Amino acid sequence: MATRHPIPALCAALSVALALQAGVAIGSVTLTGTRVIYDGRSPGESLQFTNQGSSPSVMQVWVDSGNEQSTPKTADAPFIVTPPVFRIGPNAGQTIRLLYMGKDLPKDRESVFYLNTLEIPSLNATYANQNQMLVMLRNRIKILYRPTDIEGSPQKAIEKLSFQIVRQGADVSIVAKNESSYHISLASGNLNCGGDVATFTPGMIPPYSQLEWSVKGRCPIEKSPIRTKVQYVDDYGAVRESEHPVTVEGVH
Repeated sequence: MATRHPIPALCAALSVALALQAGVAIGSVTLTGTRVIYDGRSPGESLQFTNQGSSPSVMQVWVDSGNEQSTPKTADAPFIVTPPVFRIGPNAGQTIRLLYMGKDLPKDRESVFYLNTLEIPSLNATYANQNQMLVMLRNRIKILYRPTDIEGSPQKAIEKLSFQIVRQGADVSIVAKNESSYHISLASGNLNCGGDVATFTPGMIPPYSQLEWSVKGRCPIEKSPIRTKVQYVDDYGAVRESEHPVTVEGVH
């Protein structure tokens, strides 16, 4: 017979198998949006969950400061979620509130945190007389906190991004420098080096910071001009493209 552990004992798990026979409870709860933009002037943000399945689920929600292994007990972000645990019925919705607790965060740039959701689906009544496997699904999305006095525009942050090629022996890398007040999330990047095409795998660049990534493929730096085309994710989760000139270290 399938059993359930108390919710606190399950929080750290990404997925847990309680048995190995037929009958699988698959998660069906979705959250509207791929990121949360928290305006510093807001008294709180509402988040909408929808259960698209035919069975109820229990959800647990918490916020961390960057630790992927966080649990509700270890989460240290300056946010609370209410309610932190709730049941959501089949084909139903649930709204929760995300509240900032007023910690002294930087006033000139965004801060990033992560919203964790853990779904504990119900067992399938069709397999009530059989052993079942219960799979818990954990998702994690970004919370971007924007202070009241932040400068610039998130739509124009990509224009504050610059790139430089760096060579160390036979290795070539690219440095991206973000001179905006906003986090810039890059999804992919390629280089046009005088007809040769190379690629790199970027990530999220914090405000007023720079990151470096290895370049894969042939990129003769003597063949200029070099340009890069990157894909970035906007506030709504849409993937957009932007093209930039690339300078070469030591060459002006």
